[in-house]
Amino acid sequence: MEKRRVGCFKKPTIAPLISVIIPVYNASVYISEAVQSAVHLTDVGEVLLIEDGSKDNSLAVCKQLVEIHHKVKLFIHPDNKNLGASESRNLGIKNATYNLIAFLDADDVYCKNRFTLAIKKIKSQIDIDGVYCAVGYLDEPNGKVFTLRKKLHPKMLFHYLIRGTYGHFHTNGILLKKTIFEKAGYFNTDLTLHQDSELWLRLAFCGNLVGGELTHPMALIRRHAGNRIWIGQSTESKLKSYYATLNWIRNKNAGIINTFLLLRKISKLESKKENRLFLTTMLKNLTRRIFP
Repeated sequence: MEKRRVGCFKKPTIAPLISVIIPVYNASVYISEAVQSAVHLTDVGEVLLIEDGSKDNSLAVCKQLVEIHHKVKLFIHPDNKNLGASESRNLGIKNATYNLIAFLDADDVYCKNRFTLAIKKIKSQIDIDGVYCAVGYLDEPNGKVFTLRKKLHPKMLFHYLIRGTYGHFHTNGILLKKTIFEKAGYFNTDLTLHQDSELWLRLAFCGNLVGGELTHPMALIRRHAGNRIWIGQSTESKLKSYYATLNWIRNKNAGIINTFLLLRKISKLESKKENRLFLTTMLKNLTRRIFP
């Protein structure tokens, strides 16, 4: 009788798929926890730290993390300049090894099941370019959740992101194929704020983005006084972002309704800024659009 050999078969390993990009600016207190939340995830093949000219000791902490974790790589801008989140994320994308790209802010963390459903989704159909999931707040179980409250057909995503009817997704909650950036472009380096939202519109227009886990957070945002995203937001910064989208779709078939909705958002902000009637501002913008 043949004896069976017990324990000689190894469980097949899963090849890493994801490059996680973390821009780092004055985040020495938080960056280690952010990296820890990413490096131990099976699907993560590398964590790219982009040091953005921090004034604290973030660079030293990043160098230590490279020594500790073989998955961690460090990139620094020429002359260690502070070039902003867009330049930093773009540098990470262009140097990423793996086919899938994810982002994490240096003061935030991933949940243990961050990529479980997203990977299944992106493997299920060859034409899916990305998966977006819900993101919540750290230590705030009843806090706001950044999510789209309804699963939308990819062809309708651009429309509903402009409208904002069902909410929006967060940078920490998106997983993208690297190839989509060749179609839609990279983060807009002319924008110091809202550059992520502006890129998501371009990605939604050019590719197929689908919803993953939209109820339970797959990543967590940390609230603190130094959050770059909360500092400097204004009517002007929002206008600059919307105008960037409007200029981008100028020669594209975005549709009359989508263009109208975008002009309406711009007109509302401009009427508030200039203390003018909304209808007057909207008419002016429509006239400019029709007769440039």
